[in-house]
Amino acid sequence: MTGTVRLRPPDAGQALATVGLTAGRITALVDEGKANGPRYLVGSLASGFGNARSDVDVHVLVDGLEQPVGSRLHHVGDTTVDVELFPAQWPAREVARLSGVPVADLPFGRVALDPAVRGSQRRWLCRWVHAVPLDAGTGALFSEEEVRALLPAIVRQALDRALVDAAVALLADRATREGADGWTAQASGYLWNRAARGVLEVHCRAAGDVTTGEKWLPARVRRLGLPLPDPGPPADGGAGLLARLAWTPSGVLEAVRVRPAEGLRRADLAGRGFLVNRHDRLFTEWLEAEGPLARVLGEHSPGRLLDAFRRAQLDLVADPDVVRGRLQP
Repeated sequence: MTGTVRLRPPDAGQALATVGLTAGRITALVDEGKANGPRYLVGSLASGFGNARSDVDVHVLVDGLEQPVGSRLHHVGDTTVDVELFPAQWPAREVARLSGVPVADLPFGRVALDPAVRGSQRRWLCRWVHAVPLDAGTGALFSEEEVRALLPAIVRQALDRALVDAAVALLADRATREGADGWTAQASGYLWNRAARGVLEVHCRAAGDVTTGEKWLPARVRRLGLPLPDPGPPADGGAGLLARLAWTPSGVLEAVRVRPAEGLRRADLAGRGFLVNRHDRLFTEWLEAEGPLARVLGEHSPGRLLDAFRRAQLDLVADPDVVRGRLQP
């Protein structure tokens, strides 16, 4: 599958009827806050999901604004309306920036060769792809051509995360087989299920469904008619699941790097040295390692590495150079 499906969003009235509101009621609420600019319904309701208990998420594009302003929370009965303001120039800026990122065509879709979207950017970019105008006369936030330019970078962000999730599941498999303390088939199965969700996320985004919120993933998969992987640890060591990303288990171990965790610092207390992680937890003993996971696994046991990741002593990240080398035609 190399094409994308442009999902037909509901109109604002249809989407808001799910929570018993109207577009007029929401625009009047936004007007009270003196937010001038095109107003869009975003989030699960704009993506064709949501239910009577869903929040209403509104983004307003404001001329002259340099940085986002949010969230402004309002309540209409039992429904929360979350209004955020964004610089009006950001959508065009992101289209121009991401249009220049080189891409590769894979069996499941187009992927950016370089990471170009951070987690915080992904949140609002994904919401804008499915944004629904609240006001008559306001056009779609992105054209179909612009969405095609944005998707590869959004897919790449999901791919990098899926590779890391798969690496953790592969480590858990090894730790379980070696009988490492605290690692069981149940734990391994949980991590493989997370890896499978990551693979499905990549496929959904490549198909044009970039709805934010992990809870909607099963509904997105059903809507797109994607095949579901079997739950639990795969009998083939993950080869079949990773093949859906055009990847192999050994390739994942080479492409994912171990590095010191973000936010680490050293502290001396009462004459003793400690390592402090990003959660302000102190350690008298810790693991130091850096490099491709395949190599680090030759130096440390999978159980020991998993403990260091869990304790935020080490992090796993997709290596951009290795991933680019694998994606390049």
